[in-house]
Amino acid sequence: MKKLLLFAAVAVLGFTSANAQVRLGFGVGYAMPSGDIADFTDGGVAAHFELGYAVTEDIDVSILYHGEFLAGGDVTIAGQETSASYGAIALGSFMLNGRYYFTKEGFRPYGSLGLGMTSVGSVEIESDNDSLDEAGADSESNFSFRPALGFKYGVLNMNVAYLSAGKVGDASVADITINLGLLFSFGGK
Repeated sequence: MKKLLLFAAVAVLGFTSANAQVRLGFGVGYAMPSGDIADFTDGGVAAHFELGYAVTEDIDVSILYHGEFLAGGDVTIAGQETSASYGAIALGSFMLNGRYYFTKEGFRPYGSLGLGMTSVGSVEIESDNDSLDEAGADSESNFSFRPALGFKYGVLNMNVAYLSAGKVGDASVADITINLGLLFSFGGK
């Protein structure tokens, strides 16, 4: 019975993969903090990697990893007194991402939605009069969602995405990223 089920699964995958397109994408971007983390971070960098499958000509489903590093800092020097403050947030998201293309050829605008888990890591360092104190280091994983609007033209892929990663303590964690990358299609027609 197990062999029959395995054979049936391989046969179905073989028939559907004749027209299947595997998607491979990666890119970089700029991240702008939103929510409560905007109070102590200024901005940062983002990067993503995705591996997916074209279900139809208009719909893709992929596994997406999206990472962001947001940093901020304050330094005040007045005569002999020195104070400093530095905060950093690192976000790592694993998501199931769906993308719908509004056109079939050429310039292809799309909307997408990712659902998954985001690991939020933060470090805050304060200094005053040559003393260095670590005010806090937290790490937490939360359910997150990531809607995006973008376009694909050839292999060029650009989008603007909003990530909501829940709360760490009382602070809401969210950001807006502008991403530029490449999205390749393999197989199929």
